[in-house]
Amino acid sequence: MSGTYFTVPFEMGKVVVHNNAAGCVKAIDFDLGGLYGEQPTDSKLGKDIYSYFRGDKVTWDLELDMEGVTDFTRRVYERAARIPYGRTLTYGQIAADVGCDGGARAVGQAMARNRFALVVPCHRVVACNRGLGGFSSGLELKRYLLRLEGNFP
Repeated sequence: MSGTYFTVPFEMGKVVVHNNAAGCVKAIDFDLGGLYGEQPTDSKLGKDIYSYFRGDKVTWDLELDMEGVTDFTRRVYERAARIPYGRTLTYGQIAADVGCDGGARAVGQAMARNRFALVVPCHRVVACNRGLGGFSSGLELKRYLLRLEGNFP
């Protein structure tokens, strides 16, 4: 991925934020295996990520590089980004909200490709039976994030 990156450590690993050449956020990933070296930051986003992992409710205020994201996926991301801290929605609820009744599977596929972890909080999207559903960084991390937000026993 071209551009620069910085890391923010947390209990299970690191959050890695990739910026494009213009400084716009291209991706936010989790590094649970130590693939990335430490690259500290004092940016507002870095401070917001630290705050999030302290258990603070954070309002993300940043520009995301949505190059290559389809209109449907963009609508799904925008809807997921509005799920309040400590709350969840089902894949089916998001599908209905974006005008795609019966599209829970399509929402799940869009969430699986989410490259903006935390800011587009796909960990807050669960199965219709309130089971966890999937999570590209692993269900252990999804449980951790939901517990951090007080939304999982």
